[in-house]
Amino acid sequence: MQIANLDAVRIIGQEYGWDDRTIEQALANAIRLCYAERGMLVEADVNMAMGTISARRRNGDGERGLWVDIRDPLMPSVKMFMQIIQMQQWGDGAPGRVMEGVVTGFRDGGVIYRVAHNHIYVPEKLLSVMDYQTRPELGQEQAVSLISSKDEVSGLRMGSRRGHEFVAAVMECYYPECVSGIWMGASNSWAVIRMDPDVMHEWLENNGMNLKHLQDVLGIRRITLIPEGQDEDDQKNRDSEIRHFINNSWRACRIRELTPERIVLHTPIDLNDPRKLRTFQAMLEKVAPERDQIIV
Repeated sequence: MQIANLDAVRIIGQEYGWDDRTIEQALANAIRLCYAERGMLVEADVNMAMGTISARRRNGDGERGLWVDIRDPLMPSVKMFMQIIQMQQWGDGAPGRVMEGVVTGFRDGGVIYRVAHNHIYVPEKLLSVMDYQTRPELGQEQAVSLISSKDEVSGLRMGSRRGHEFVAAVMECYYPECVSGIWMGASNSWAVIRMDPDVMHEWLENNGMNLKHLQDVLGIRRITLIPEGQDEDDQKNRDSEIRHFINNSWRACRIRELTPERIVLHTPIDLNDPRKLRTFQAMLEKVAPERDQIIV
């Protein structure tokens, strides 16, 4: 049997970051489940390269009976196929995998999420900044990144919604291979993201609507985008990235000198907020650690 919706199946699998072999296993398991729900034992083989499915069922009970080929096997719904993918994703237990979790409870300041057919626990120290300030509502759907640890009290697998690893994993889901640098600051409430200029333009369309949505997904207060340098000269690329960071994160700040050794900035005296200055300076040190800073 030919897979009628082969392209759709492949796209769904690729959205989860899977290769054809893993997609074949998921589709075969989904077909088996279709028949298991009807009390039948079925084996299925899927070949993505050929675009074919072969299936056979046991004609009899248990170990008795013959295997009979099925000419037109039952096919799972898209929802069932995606559920199988999510179950198998959980099975590989890869730390850093991003999954959609539904808030189902709270404990010791942390949040318990239902993910696929399992539950995970995000402790208070690994909640996003926004979740830490305002507890999410029961039933709310949020992105959660798996980590390898288990909670000692409940035994649940643990997850995270905070930090560089979480932001990087979510960014890879939205725009794979378009992000070349991520820096976190202000107690993980501010993300600076260096990305492909064309993709950055898409993010800023419609008054930055996509960017605001991403802030909600990540649970952070601020995102600053800087375009990746496209010049053949590495020094010019670095200068361009640093200029964009300064201009995009603090418009009132003026660059007086920018050399391979140092950065000299003038900040507005009448608007100088010591806390804002410390936060900005700390982030600049992360973005350009190779240069000395002079801020007056």
